Amino acid sequence: MWKKTKALLRIGTVAGVLASACSSGPASPSDSSLSVGQWSGTTAQGASIAFTVSSNEVLTTIAVGYAFNGCSGTQTFADLNVPTAPDVTCIPGPCSGTVSTYRAFAYTSRSVGTEPSTTVNGLFLPGGRAQGLLSFRDFPGCGTAAGVEWTATRR
Repeated sequence: MWKKTKALLRIGTVAGVLASACSSGPASPSDSSLSVGQWSGTTAQGASIAFTVSSNEVLTTIAVGYAFNGCSGTQTFADLNVPTAPDVTCIPGPCSGTVSTYRAFAYTSRSVGTEPSTTVNGLFLPGGRAQGLLSFRDFPGCGTAAGVEWTATRR
């Protein structure tokens, strides 16, 4: 029950962010203008984040730096095939245009709890901006850093 509630809460939060980000009027940019391109930014830890979204709106690479509990470095994940159009179910349906066209992604490097893993979640906003959260879990000798905020802009 907790996982379903948490997932619904996240969708509600994203919808709220979208409503505030898109409140300037009914017209919105096309889907591809929100996510396609090369992106770079920084994390709340002061490290870099960069990623690429292909012309078919798929996240293909992520490079993310980390610095916590005395550990630092960069992790690069290549040859990814992560869609930027989340699978959203609206009850009652159908979804509004704003919800059904937003772009976001979620990537986890490994199964959480089985070995060290990195999770990157992101939301694309109008104006060539993106933001999200990172989690670095069970890094040997370093522990965990969860809920690390990041922001990026399209290059």
